[in-house]
Amino acid sequence: MYKKILVAIDDSETSRSALAEALHIARTSNAKLYITHVADETLLSMHSRTVSTTLNFDNAKAALAEGGRQLLAEAMQSATGVDAEALLLEALDRRVSETLADKSKELGIDLIVVGRHGRRGLATFILGSVAEQLAKIATASVLLVRKH
Repeated sequence: MYKKILVAIDDSETSRSALAEALHIARTSNAKLYITHVADETLLSMHSRTVSTTLNFDNAKAALAEGGRQLLAEAMQSATGVDAEALLLEALDRRVSETLADKSKELGIDLIVVGRHGRRGLATFILGSVAEQLAKIATASVLLVRKH
């Protein structure tokens, strides 16, 4: 039985499915649920020239964090009857998967639930998959959830 579950969310269909699955498991296991979003600032640095010429970099970072806080607040509304905590993490100069794996290890997580977007071929090769990377490096079990 799981005691501590971490679910990683973004603003996607598969993420909503992962959240629903994590909530179900947390309720049936009476587990603590950490609803987590990673503000991926590496995307800003990849496009630093565009960001620096059209936006203020600090404002862009603040907007990423605010979007994450809103996403977490919405997710927490669906967590009635569950011992849940929202966590906003920053990727900084690391991969999202590494950030999640480190936080799950720090918290003693038993199960990580994450949506699997289903990209194949070249898209996965170029972009990588947070879910697949996380499954490889996490010390906890990882449940990959598809849209349902």
